[in-house]
Amino acid sequence: LFDEPDPLALIQMVKPNILVKGEDWTEDNIVGADFVKSKGGKIVRITFADRSSSTGIIERIVERYC
Repeated sequence: LFDEPDPLALIQMVKPNILVKGEDWTEDNIVGADFVKSKGGKIVRITFADRSSSTGIIERIVERYC
C-alpha cells in the first residue's frame, strides 16, 4: 500500500499534531518523532489491543469498500 520504506515523508507532508505508536517502540526509535516534536506536536505510545493490528484494519477496509 505504501511505496516508501518508512513513513517519514508522509509524516512531513501531513504534519500531525500527535503521532501514535505502539508501546513496544521507544520514542527515540519512532520515525518522525523528532519532526513532530519540532513542530510542537507530541508522541503518544499506546498499549496493544489483543488481536488487532493496523494491517488487519486496512485489510478489512479494503475488503468492505474497494
